[in-house]
Amino acid sequence: METKEIISNNVNTTLIKTDKFKTISFQITFLGEFSQKTATARSLLTRLLSNANKKYPTKKAISNRLLDLYDASFSIMSYPSYKTSITSFNLDIVNQKNVKSTTLTKEALEFLREAIFNPNFENNLFPEKDFQEQKRTLRENIKNIYNNKNRYALRQMLRKMAPNEIISVSSIGDLEELDRITNEELVALYQRMLTEENVSIHVVGDFEDQEIIEALSILGPFPVNTKKYPTVSEEEIQVEKVREFSESQHLNQSKLMMGFRSNINTKSSLFPACLLFNAMYGGIFTSDLSRVVREENSLAYTIAAQFMSDVKVLVVMAGIDKDKYQFTSDLVIKELERYREGRIDKDLLEIARDSILTELEEVEDNPQQLIGFALRNYLHDLNYTVPGMIEIVKSLTIEDVKAAAQGIYLDTIFLLASEDRYDKSI
Repeated sequence: METKEIISNNVNTTLIKTDKFKTISFQITFLGEFSQKTATARSLLTRLLSNANKKYPTKKAISNRLLDLYDASFSIMSYPSYKTSITSFNLDIVNQKNVKSTTLTKEALEFLREAIFNPNFENNLFPEKDFQEQKRTLRENIKNIYNNKNRYALRQMLRKMAPNEIISVSSIGDLEELDRITNEELVALYQRMLTEENVSIHVVGDFEDQEIIEALSILGPFPVNTKKYPTVSEEEIQVEKVREFSESQHLNQSKLMMGFRSNINTKSSLFPACLLFNAMYGGIFTSDLSRVVREENSLAYTIAAQFMSDVKVLVVMAGIDKDKYQFTSDLVIKELERYREGRIDKDLLEIARDSILTELEEVEDNPQQLIGFALRNYLHDLNYTVPGMIEIVKSLTIEDVKAAAQGIYLDTIFLLASEDRYDKSI
């Protein structure tokens, strides 16, 4: 495997050459601002661009064209990293070396060009029928968060924990914002994406450099915009007092969400150690929280921990009986204190280390994961390699895990419980 960083189409381009795959994967990424004002519009824009363009004006037309391209795969994704909005146009095709075609790469990139640069506009606006239909679909998706009680409880906890921080903003969108968005505003956002945002290109597959550079020229030159928005939080939030909130609904199983602040982000030297801590604490099936809370004390149906490294937040999520709230939350805190004191199980450390190493080794077996790894380097100005990260994880010690745990503090607890439990205002 060979990775090259070059300038192509006026922008940073990463070529990852490997003969492991029978496909070639392309990703064109636009980096803009993620904020309360833009999140919903970006979510809606992604849906409209995914379903139609001028040359292929329906979802069926797009599907048929992808079938013609030897069953190519196409998607548009939009998600945040702290205050940066990431919009990626993704295309996976069979390497034309493996089929009877000498024009597949060219035709595929022509399709990608249409998807990026030629929306299905009518009089410089999205067709009103499409605009309203995608608004309706997005509105239903936002409403459905309420029906997914884990997602709803997590969203409520983050809103209570950080009402004035970017983490409280939902990337899928907000109903009030959605109702306000006009067709004209969405077109203006699209135009700003093309003309003002930082663009990068990533390609993975078995190819010759010059051939792929010539093929990429089909997309044309992108504007040179080097501006980046913050991709990780550098804020130091002091927890003065742990806050508790609850909400009552008709539920069979209560949802406990515990939000912790961390002093570690993706760019921190302790980031790998925090990944290991998270795995041991609650990130893998054999974690300490799973053992102590679920198995030994039968307090939770499910329990897990998730580290959100861009916003320096760790969340413990559990499905519990409503009357086990206090005992469960106390045990979660007690387990964290044990890590802070360095009372760490060596056998579990090795199990968690092996789990992370397996995930890292699998990165090089998946083109999308390879692109994701390279994109994280680009986003955060890092220079990790997969083998290098593997060596870092292999070298981590109990002291490293202890150091990571010592920078984690409980901030907010949110309980989504059945109606006969708790009546605190939220």
